[in-house]
Amino acid sequence: MNAFDLIIIGGGPAGITAATEAVRLGASVALVDENRNVGGNVFHHTDQGPTTGPSDKIETRIGAQILKDFDQVKDKISVYLQTEVWDFIDQKTVLLYAQKKHGIKEKQITGKKLIIAEGAFERVVPFSGWTLPGVFSIGGLNALAKGGVLPGKRFLIAGSGPLQLVVAHHLINAGAKIAGIVDAASLTEAASTVIRSLTSIGAQRLRSGFDYIQNIRKQKIPIHSAHVITKASGINEVEKATIVRVDRSWRPIKGTEKVLAVDAIAYGFGLIPSTALTRLCGCRHTYDAHLGYWRVEHNDQMETSIAGVFVAGDGRTIKGYAAAIEEGRVAATEAAVQLGHISRNEADRSLGPSRKKLKQFRRFGRILDTLSAIRPGILEVLSDDTIVCRCEEVTLGKIASSVTDGAIDVNDVKRRTRLGMGHCQGRICGQLINELIWKFTGDSKERTLFTPRIPAKPVPFEALTG
Repeated sequence: MNAFDLIIIGGGPAGITAATEAVRLGASVALVDENRNVGGNVFHHTDQGPTTGPSDKIETRIGAQILKDFDQVKDKISVYLQTEVWDFIDQKTVLLYAQKKHGIKEKQITGKKLIIAEGAFERVVPFSGWTLPGVFSIGGLNALAKGGVLPGKRFLIAGSGPLQLVVAHHLINAGAKIAGIVDAASLTEAASTVIRSLTSIGAQRLRSGFDYIQNIRKQKIPIHSAHVITKASGINEVEKATIVRVDRSWRPIKGTEKVLAVDAIAYGFGLIPSTALTRLCGCRHTYDAHLGYWRVEHNDQMETSIAGVFVAGDGRTIKGYAAAIEEGRVAATEAAVQLGHISRNEADRSLGPSRKKLKQFRRFGRILDTLSAIRPGILEVLSDDTIVCRCEEVTLGKIASSVTDGAIDVNDVKRRTRLGMGHCQGRICGQLINELIWKFTGDSKERTLFTPRIPAKPVPFEALTG
């Protein structure tokens, strides 16, 4: 078993920045990531060097710099790629699983301090036909488009939030035909929020945002504001999509349906933090009604309710990669203070610029969450035969029946229906289950979460048996 000063889980912008900073401050570091390369979903890194695909200039420049900084010290970091963290022992010992072909022999490592930079995943609302081939999450299709891959000929982008602009920009650059953009927010709401979000992060990003909008306008792409998608249909794959106008609570307005011919759909309502590891580790979490998701509690030094365990990046709250970089730097510096590698005064002086930037980025994050947060009327899109849990094929009707039969919370529904017992372990279907229970009971009870279970991610049985 290898021992380190600091273990960092997650090799995205927060994780690699934390690793780089901690090594420079004199700490021994292990970095664990489930992907083939570091960089996360925004920045990508290969043996041939950093790659970010067709992206905006700011993203390319920042990504190249943090990957360059990481490359300069990576020989001093124990990097475990394509490796899953599936459990913890007393918060500081991390249990690992990597396929034998990757040559990683360690099954557990221990650290004096721990930084969890788990990242985020997409927020979705199920609709009829969303399991058809051709329906993608916005982030998934964006990754393909940035790599020049177009899994369709006529694309529809639906949901809410600024990621719609981003994926549209990348699809256009890749030569795609976009049949329309469907935004649940009204045009007035979307415009005002986008402008506030862009102006809160500086002139350069404001210009980039307007470049995205101008790119869409040049292509004369239809924008259906105050609309949501209600159905994707086709024989073996997506052939068309039905959209409908919604009111201010996103409740569908009957008689306003439109049918669009498309063969690929990108769908999503922004991002929410991935909290599986922080919850399994025992960190305290709070549901933020404004943000619309659970967040891990921490202090100004990014330390959670468990001493020596830190959090950074979008696994905390959604603010984007620039904020994740600064949070990674703050967490690593505080860990170095506690390890005795740097004094408190030195840390405070060095972190002044990061703390100033973070105030700005956090304002930006709250604006984005306002734009993306789901409103209750959209639940009317679901019908009894709509699949809510794709892994176990649990429909809305089965959930309704379980509540009628006496299910009182999310774990009770899980036991009765197998909702959340599949490969994704409830990451997708667990997002709206409280709201669905309240819808069927008419009683807004205390919000609950699925009980954390091992393994944190699906691993072969051999990993559990040792």
